[in-house]
Amino acid sequence: MSDVRSDDPGAQDEQDEALRASEQHQQAEEDADADERVVVRDPETGRTSEEDAQ
Repeated sequence: MSDVRSDDPGAQDEQDEALRASEQHQQAEEDADADERVVVRDPETGRTSEEDAQ
């Protein structure tokens, strides 16, 4: 992450936001109940399915 251009002030904000999202996702995985289910939508077909969260 050291390749942020110093002349692009939005680049650091984007990286910070991506890092926060990644950390939030990781925490959600750690906090998930073993029996928890999630709904997943296929972006190509729009169909949804249910699967284990972990």
